[in-house]
Amino acid sequence: MSSGQPAALKQSFPQARSPGGKGRPGRTGRRLELVLAIKPALLRDVLTRLLDTVPDVRVEGYGENEDQIRKVVSKLRPGVLLFDYEAMGPNGESMISRLRRAAPATRILVIARRSSDENVVQVLRAGASGLVGKEEEFATLVRAIQAVAEGELWANRRTAAQALEHLTDVSAPVPALETLTKRELEIADGVASGLRNKGIAQQLNISEATVKSHLNTIFRRLKIEGRVALAMLAQERDQPKD
Repeated sequence: MSSGQPAALKQSFPQARSPGGKGRPGRTGRRLELVLAIKPALLRDVLTRLLDTVPDVRVEGYGENEDQIRKVVSKLRPGVLLFDYEAMGPNGESMISRLRRAAPATRILVIARRSSDENVVQVLRAGASGLVGKEEEFATLVRAIQAVAEGELWANRRTAAQALEHLTDVSAPVPALETLTKRELEIADGVASGLRNKGIAQQLNISEATVKSHLNTIFRRLKIEGRVALAMLAQERDQPKD
């Protein structure tokens, strides 16, 4: 447990684990590894104790500023970064965007005092996978962590759709996913499931270069920017209609 001073890593993380090992980032067998970007230290330590009681979930590192967080995430490659929106200063959204680019395999779940649809849209646009209000129960936080770790978005359909509007090129209608080829749909489903290019390539028995080429075609055809927008579209297609 942390002594309360800024710590880049918990002393107990396994030194032998290699970032290049097999399996999904942040997983050791079935265990989900977390990094916390939360202040003050007392709150962080209490939350660590609570999370460490959840089966197959373990807090492996901490960061109290952007540089610390980036170093910890790059070293540990956790499945989820739990990001305290207010504690990280006035530029939380830009920090989320930079951390997402620095560690694309790690999902970012934001906790914040304000959990309105507008704030959820803002953090989704920045690259987070969802937002949990600090007024929610601990059980809700656990469900959100598990959901984003599996590649899902923690947001209702209306809010996700609002974020999607900002992630797409609004100068022209967005073609339906049905305009994609069978192979492109398979790749879109892989992205929606949280797989990276390597995982999709292994699943479909094709090369990573082929996956990347298909993704570029999909982004261009659907007039969207990046994997988050594609995942939103694919997950929206799979939802039952109201």
